[in-house]
Amino acid sequence: MESSTTEYKWINIEEKDEESGCGIRKSIPFTIRNIQKGKRKFTIKLTPEIMEKDPLIEWELGIIEGKELTEPFLPKESRAITREIELDSNQSRKLNIEVGTPKGGYFGDSISFTIRIDSEDGINSGKWQFKFTLTPTIIVVKTNVGNELQVARDMDNRDARDMEERSATNPDATREIMAIMSPFEVKGYLFVETMHPDRISYISRGIRGFKGLAEGSIDIEEIAHYLVPKPAVTGLELGSFVELIDGPFKGEKAKIMSIDSGKEEVTVQLIESMVPIPVTVRAEAIRVLESGRK
Repeated sequence: MESSTTEYKWINIEEKDEESGCGIRKSIPFTIRNIQKGKRKFTIKLTPEIMEKDPLIEWELGIIEGKELTEPFLPKESRAITREIELDSNQSRKLNIEVGTPKGGYFGDSISFTIRIDSEDGINSGKWQFKFTLTPTIIVVKTNVGNELQVARDMDNRDARDMEERSATNPDATREIMAIMSPFEVKGYLFVETMHPDRISYISRGIRGFKGLAEGSIDIEEIAHYLVPKPAVTGLELGSFVELIDGPFKGEKAKIMSIDSGKEEVTVQLIESMVPIPVTVRAEAIRVLESGRK
């Protein structure tokens, strides 16, 4: 940076490097202030450098003032974008640099750009650098309750077939689904890591139990606690009424009589059985209907 924002206070802007998913728009706010007497002109110039696997994939770069967006910047057509503004004495102007990441980008693709701002009289001048790197996004898939694992398996199989089909014309084709997580505690949802969220609905179309995607994405920190395995018996209590969801007694109602934490098994008594016979099942094979505390 060629000038001190602390000393002159003619501009407010913060350099940053960011990681972002595909198909996302990001804004970088900055404010230019005319601290000299009289009307003065400022020139803003954005110069990008793009590193990507597929040279035909286009990023967008523009300058926003209010709700007005300048013509989107297409890297293959131009190597710089320039804008001029005039400010009266003590007048300031708020603007945004807007970056549109490509939907079809690859992991590690990036755009680095320099913004240079100069006053026409040469008194104020500065240069700042930014970088956006494409990384996977975690999205939320909605499913019918009880179909989470089956939907996850079907999505994985569909994704494998989709890659095989695309490989016929694109030898660099990769799997769209990088990881799927279906925590035992979360009902009706899956977490999917992908570079291209827009293709997940296409791959999953027609899968039984698939109900679409939740809007937006989530950070890994929000689901990190699910990555640490918990004993299946966690939260189970003696006397709780449960439903068996797997095994020969699937659909039967029962009451928990004992819990074996070491084996992660529970012994239940079938409620509707003519003879109160205890049955030992895996803790994952039951769903709590009513806590034993009641």
